[in-house]
Amino acid sequence: MSHPESKKSSLGLNRRDFLKVTGMLGAGLAIAPTVLSEEAKNASKTVNVGFIGVGTQGRVLLTNALKIPNLKFVAVTDVWPYHQGYATRLLKKYQHNANGYADHMEMLEKEKELDAVIIATPDWKHAEHSIACLKAGKHVYCEKEMSNSLELAKQMVVTSKEAKKLLQIGHQRRSNPRYNKAFDFVAKKKCCGKLGFVSAQWNRAKRLDVGWPKDQELDAAALAKLGYDSMQKFRNWRWYKKYSGGPIADLGSHQIDIFNWYIGASPRAVVASGGMDWSEGIEWYDNINAMYEWEVPADGGKKRIVRGFYQTLSFTSHGGYAETFIGDEGSLIISENAATGGIRREQEAPEAEWEKELAKQKAAAAPAAPAAPAAPAAPAATAATETGKPAPTKDDEGGIKVGHSVPAPGRYYPPIPAEANAKSEHLPHIENFIAAIREGAALNCPGEIGYDTAVTVLKVNDAVASQKRIEYTPEEFKA
Repeated sequence: MSHPESKKSSLGLNRRDFLKVTGMLGAGLAIAPTVLSEEAKNASKTVNVGFIGVGTQGRVLLTNALKIPNLKFVAVTDVWPYHQGYATRLLKKYQHNANGYADHMEMLEKEKELDAVIIATPDWKHAEHSIACLKAGKHVYCEKEMSNSLELAKQMVVTSKEAKKLLQIGHQRRSNPRYNKAFDFVAKKKCCGKLGFVSAQWNRAKRLDVGWPKDQELDAAALAKLGYDSMQKFRNWRWYKKYSGGPIADLGSHQIDIFNWYIGASPRAVVASGGMDWSEGIEWYDNINAMYEWEVPADGGKKRIVRGFYQTLSFTSHGGYAETFIGDEGSLIISENAATGGIRREQEAPEAEWEKELAKQKAAAAPAAPAAPAAPAAPAATAATETGKPAPTKDDEGGIKVGHSVPAPGRYYPPIPAEANAKSEHLPHIENFIAAIREGAALNCPGEIGYDTAVTVLKVNDAVASQKRIEYTPEEFKA
């Protein structure tokens, strides 16, 4: 598929300059949201919105959407009364008298004035809910992964086209101003030179388990009707194959989507290893390591390979979450955590015009030099005399030398900063969806892109299961 222009610190980089917030660049690198480049002509138009699924992620989307002017929330659907009641009460506090439903079809039948529906149900229900809403003439914002079935994900795209209604998939980094700025540095300014390797990880110290109030349990008959055989699976659906694509879809999908976007291509192959090594009673891998290959144009009409690595672990938070792009002239690290990242240029790389500007901003923002330190106290001669050895120092405890990593040579620039009044990670993506409804703005992640990412991601599970290299074909990415 053609991609629109729209971690680890294994590089041995200077962590002080590269991985911590410095604020040195100030507002100079701030970027406006990609889609709202001018005032919305129809910003005063009221958009009637309904929600399907208001659990953890649904509440995140709901609380963000409440910040957008002139949205009227008219309906909430959730099969669990506990969630449904919470959302309707919350909306009422903000003067939205939303009706509550257990069945999305009843909502669509009764709420004739609905313009759009935001869907945050478990992955296995995304296609059912999205297709029903699209056929009913509603625009749809659907959380990622589109579906744990590629065939159903493809049906979502087809239905969107047939109904002539918008379908936005919740890969929110596509609307994040910092990620758009980083894309500009990688793809246009060529801060890395020619990309050769990408990597990312999302690691957490323990497997995510979601509980529930014991007085709010659904009975066995209600659970069976919904397709679950226990409350455990109802609440922790992400770990079971019927309901989701596992951690590679739940976490990896966000970041692997960025690979395809920045590289400008879909992968040609993947090989992966993983297992259920730290957990019992689940069906999806609690750790995965995947290696990708992309084929990109090279000089003289030839092709060259970009390789990439993705990791998700559920037993350690080492490395946190970030994405790294490495080329022959430099590297860039970025994360939704604005404290993580930065740009590094190889020492031998020519100084680019954009780099000169960053250097000026960095120098202007550098803190004043500290006052000269007081003279150090005399060394502990007694200790040295009694032992016959030099007294241990802070970096030489017990006479054992503590080594220090040597930063890679080059020129370092701090993380791409958040704006002074930075929005949450999800708000710009919902704003993009609403702007597309009101004024015809281009979606930052339409169904076609979401489908491309779903193919890229879900094939990793096949690679783990088969223990074989999986080859992609261009046709696979076309919805």
